[in-house]
Parts: sequence; structure tokens; C-alpha cells
Amino acid sequence: MDTNSILLTRQSMRKEALAKRNGLPQNLRDAYSQLIRKRVVAHLESVGASTVHCYLNFGSEVITTGIISDLIERRITVVVPIIRKQGEAEVMSHSILRTLDNLHSGTFGIPEPDTVEEVSRSNFDAVLMPVVAYDGDGMRLGYGRGFYDRFLTTLGTKTPKVGLAFSQQELDKIPMLSHDQLMSSLVNENSNFIFK
Repeated sequence: MDTNSILLTRQSMRKEALAKRNGLPQNLRDAYSQLIRKRVVAHLESVGASTVHCYLNFGSEVITTGIISDLIERRITVVVPIIRKQGEAEVMSHSILRTLDNLHSGTFGIPEPDTVEEVSRSNFDAVLMPVVAYDGDGMRLGYGRGFYDRFLTTLGTKTPKVGLAFSQQELDKIPMLSHDQLMSSLVNENSNFIFK
């Protein structure tokens, strides 16, 4: 399959997975997010995590505010992505999040902290990522802008790269491109998957 065919296939897969995720009733999204929250927080506690990179959810994504408040309560440092304009380009940088009380709608409508405490890449004990679609090999589709693929290349190979998604977002086989970064694991409402 050539690059153009792969891009078209992925575009339609993204559309299909987003339709499934958006079609989940809010009460189910809330309930599934709670199950994911318990699994994620229990795991991070069990490995003694001290710094975790976690997205702030928007739209129909797995809700992360509960995970974040649990981590802050446990004195685990939470770092969130922020999107900044750099000339014509948009880049992802990172800020410590101390509270969920002071957020505003940033680029693309994604929540960001009012007070930015920018940090350079650090030794994260885990990176929790939003997922549009995933497959059984650890391949993840995001929104197509490549922010996470670029970010993940800057991390050590030992940093757990964890996708958070609902089971409805799983697809058979997502075709890969050379820049794609695989997840090391994925948590959905049913279980934790570890990818080899």
C-alpha cells in the first residue's frame, strides 16, 4: 500500500472510530471512564510513579479529570500538554498542572491551565495519551496532527506509553507509516492490554 492509500485508509478509520466514540451515551462514557480511572491510578500507585504526563480530555475522549485529581491528591506531579503557535507551526509543550480549578479552552478547544509552568521533557513514569482508534498490535491513531508521535520520539524506550480508550474504538489492523510510535499498553473499560 502506498503512502496516499494508507493516509486515505487511516482517514476513514479515524472517521469510523470517532463516530463510534461519539455515539457512546454520556452515562456510559462516564461509567467506562471511572473503570479506566481505577485501573490506571491503581497501576501508577503500584509502580511508585512520581511524575505522570496526562492529557486533559475534551469532546468524547476518555475523561481524565478524575485520574488527574487522584494523582494530585497522592502528591504525584501531573504534567499536561499545551499547544503553542511557533511561527506558522503548532508545537506541543508541557506544563505542570497543580489544580483543575483554573483551566481555559486552548488551541482546538483542548483545556489548558491558566497558569503555565512549562517543563522540558522529563523522566515521566508514564505518558497517558488520548486515542481515536487502536488495534491489537499497539498501533494508535490520534487526530492526525502528529503531536504525540513527535513527543514520544523524545522519550526513553522504557517510558510506558499508555493509551486510554473505550473498547468500541478498537479496529482490526491500522496500516502504519514510518513516523508512527506504538503504545506500550492500552487501558479500556474491560482490561489492560500490554503490547510486545
